[in-house]
Amino acid sequence: MKSFVFSLLCALVLICQKAEAKEKSLRIIHTNDIHAHYSPFNKYGGDCSDDDKTQNNCFGGAARLTTIINQLRSGHSNSLLFDAGDQAQGTLFYTLGKFNTTIKIMNHLRYDAMCLGNHEFDDGPGLLADFLNEINFPAICANIDTSRNPKLAKVVKPYVIIEKYKLGVIGYITNTTGSISQAGSTVSFTDAAAAVNKYVSVLHSQGITSIIAVSHNGYHEDMDVAANTHGLGLIVGGHSHTYLSINPSEPGSGGPYPTIVKNLDGHNTYVVQAKAWGEYVGYVDIDFDHAGVVANLSGKPIHMTQMIKEDDNMAESVREMRKPFDDYGENIVGKITSDLSHTGCKQQECELGDLVADAMLWSGRQSTNDKADIAIINGGGIRAGARKGIIKIKDILLITPFGDSLVKLHIRGKDLQAIVAGVFAKSNVANHKPVTGFLQVAGMRIKYHYIGDHSDTTADSMVVDSIEVGSNNTWSLIDNNMLYTVITLNYVAHGGDNIIADAVEAPALETLDVVIADYLRAFSPVSSPQMDRIINNS
Repeated sequence: MKSFVFSLLCALVLICQKAEAKEKSLRIIHTNDIHAHYSPFNKYGGDCSDDDKTQNNCFGGAARLTTIINQLRSGHSNSLLFDAGDQAQGTLFYTLGKFNTTIKIMNHLRYDAMCLGNHEFDDGPGLLADFLNEINFPAICANIDTSRNPKLAKVVKPYVIIEKYKLGVIGYITNTTGSISQAGSTVSFTDAAAAVNKYVSVLHSQGITSIIAVSHNGYHEDMDVAANTHGLGLIVGGHSHTYLSINPSEPGSGGPYPTIVKNLDGHNTYVVQAKAWGEYVGYVDIDFDHAGVVANLSGKPIHMTQMIKEDDNMAESVREMRKPFDDYGENIVGKITSDLSHTGCKQQECELGDLVADAMLWSGRQSTNDKADIAIINGGGIRAGARKGIIKIKDILLITPFGDSLVKLHIRGKDLQAIVAGVFAKSNVANHKPVTGFLQVAGMRIKYHYIGDHSDTTADSMVVDSIEVGSNNTWSLIDNNMLYTVITLNYVAHGGDNIIADAVEAPALETLDVVIADYLRAFSPVSSPQMDRIINNS
């Protein structure tokens, strides 16, 4: 009898210990960087062609997203759905319809919260506030100062508490948003880790110990935040478009899913992200103990291939929502003779960047006077690749969806050298702040070398050796005293990516999408552009 009682007590103790170890269990479903890809797309981000469908090269779309989210929720009443920002910008759904489609789809999918992404600010904080007033769930961002923008302050909060589960969710965004978007002068951004620590303490004071973050800050930056904060069990990330895999050695993987980082408490903070465009949807099953520490976590990203059936109702809704701009987007403007990828345009010379810069330079030389010497575009302005063959308006608007206008600047040679040097050093020579973009150029040739390991592309690892101005046939070293006419985008001129330290006002010329269309009409079929404009001397 004593033995039985002892065994019973032991069993009860074990049950209590297990219950204590797992106070709450949740399923977290997450998306990031959808960029208005609500129709299925190919690997270049464009609409799926019949060939793409035949070759099983179609991915994502809101209808597949609906199917997967419904499946992941099925049988899991404890499921939560979060978005890590950048629903905006990337297809005609946004270029022509702004947030209208986003509102309908996100409300239909019943998101529980989203953090803001930098592209949510692309048309200014006013339009963003209008969008946030229409969605049925909270928008969170802890490291934004909206004190000078009451309209936005009403609809953006630093965190949300999911009362049913006593779960605190903190949002944060890259603090470079002010220089890479159109956030304006009434909004500013602060250090993410400091903001997270502040609101972890606020949540603790309210008795909330289980806390996660939803971030639009980038994979490596999220790992830094995890290592320098208290109390976070999970960071659901975005911004860097990083594919994390349960098999980190898989080609294309940027790291393990999840990535584990020790936080300031000595506990694990788990970092996840699901690439971009809705090509993947991620989920984790997470257990918290009574102290808010993660006791167990498992999950994976799900590839949104054609094997996943599209939800019929959502597929029909998407077709209806895109009708207003389909006819416009189908207009043919020209032809290219090879595939042109946008991969790498943010870090190095790329063929599509060269083509866009060529189109800008050609446009800048059409005037009878003040002809452009050089064209410069920020690599991040190129958002999708182009397939060999016929190019339509919709393809151009995928490549350059921002509606930027060309502007002409007059820059002395020595100042132009300083601008280029800052881009390669990733630190602006004039204001010493980080440069967050790269250049694609025409009419200019840049030679540089790496410091140390050639694979090391961290800040200050690249040094410019020489800058030449001219063409493929004739090049001459840049003249420090000469005034050059540079054609660029209003985004760059206004300080975007901190490429130019002080914003420069200049009359807006034609929009970039129109310039590319005119260039293709004039020169089609267009071959791959001449490369070797940015040359590694290492």
